[in-house]
Amino acid sequence: MNDITFWKRNFVLLALGRFVSILGSSVQAVAIPIFVLDLTHSGTAVATMSIAYMLPRILLMPIAGIVGDRGNRKFLMVSMDFLRGILICFLSFLAFRNAITLSVLYVSQVAMAIMDNLFDIPTGAMFPDIVPEDFLMRANSIMGMVRIFPQILGPALGGVIYGFYGIAIVFLVNGVSFILSAISEIFIVYWQKIEKKPSHFKQIVLDLKEGFLFIWNHSLIRIILIFALFLNLLISPLFMVVYPYTIREVMKFSAQEFGFLETSFTLGALFGNLLIASYLSKRNMWKAMKISIFLFELPIVFLGVLVMPDFSSSVERLVLFILFFVTFLIMGFLNPIINVPLDTAFQKMTPSHIRARAFSFLVLVANGVTPLGSVLYGYLVDRVAIHLLYYTVGVLSFLIAVLLLVALRGKELPT
Repeated sequence: MNDITFWKRNFVLLALGRFVSILGSSVQAVAIPIFVLDLTHSGTAVATMSIAYMLPRILLMPIAGIVGDRGNRKFLMVSMDFLRGILICFLSFLAFRNAITLSVLYVSQVAMAIMDNLFDIPTGAMFPDIVPEDFLMRANSIMGMVRIFPQILGPALGGVIYGFYGIAIVFLVNGVSFILSAISEIFIVYWQKIEKKPSHFKQIVLDLKEGFLFIWNHSLIRIILIFALFLNLLISPLFMVVYPYTIREVMKFSAQEFGFLETSFTLGALFGNLLIASYLSKRNMWKAMKISIFLFELPIVFLGVLVMPDFSSSVERLVLFILFFVTFLIMGFLNPIINVPLDTAFQKMTPSHIRARAFSFLVLVANGVTPLGSVLYGYLVDRVAIHLLYYTVGVLSFLIAVLLLVALRGKELPT
């Protein structure tokens, strides 16, 4: 088998596995909150379920980075898919027997968080090793599309399956999807040089320190990290907290309209990834990324215009909905044009033996600030006019984008 056929085979096997497992997870992600509400009639229980997953996910990410660099990444990838499949199938068994309790779900969420870390970090670290460097940009955009399609299909399937067949079948579908993914991944051929190190506490601390220092001492990666930190503090919680409040409480759009607007961002991201995979060259990609960083702030400011009482009250409801839809479509389109080049540059700049630790720190720092932003926006949303929040975030994001491009001046990211 020649080299081209070899890596394409690996890539297709990984992409198929990810598509199937993400589809199953998307089905379950929609059904679980509904099931918990049906079981408890408590919004607090739903929030606690989310915390039971997110807290260990964030706290244990650096440990997953160490395991991803020390352990066999392919073995971790395959075994975590099998174990997640077995766990979810066991939940299906309990659901068929009407033995599912809130405590069981909490424990399963913690277990899934641990296994998700031990899957995502090693898999992310091995991905640049199984794809040729000159194809990595396109490969990242294709994998972006692989993630997006099931995220579009999953919510619709999840609602239908739960509504007609119940939570037991939802669990069964997701459990089987993980097992099918693991079977696909078994056939991936991956060679990894593993450095033997002692496993005592002092060495673990040294490994963590090595991963952090690599990021901090690498000027380009440090710039990307700081950029991601501030944007995740400002923008991610804006769309987690302020956006749903805007759509449902301020604009009074229906649940169905809310769902369509959610889909518009995903469709935009699909088109953005498609453009990268099919058209943009490496040179065009770098230029497109810099332009997109500036353009991304404009839709945020425009959202502020749309929610201004004087404007929203003077525009027909259908026109207002279309404007929201197009705005989110544009934001979704720009998102991968910014993220894919940055992700690709990080993958190329980080040696394989330290990539899992570096990746885990990058994700930890960037995503760890999102809860802080959510708390801040939760406080502000009842005290500050909504349109002022969008204006402020748009202006601050623009200033951060300017600082980023100034910091990158004279530097060339590997694409």
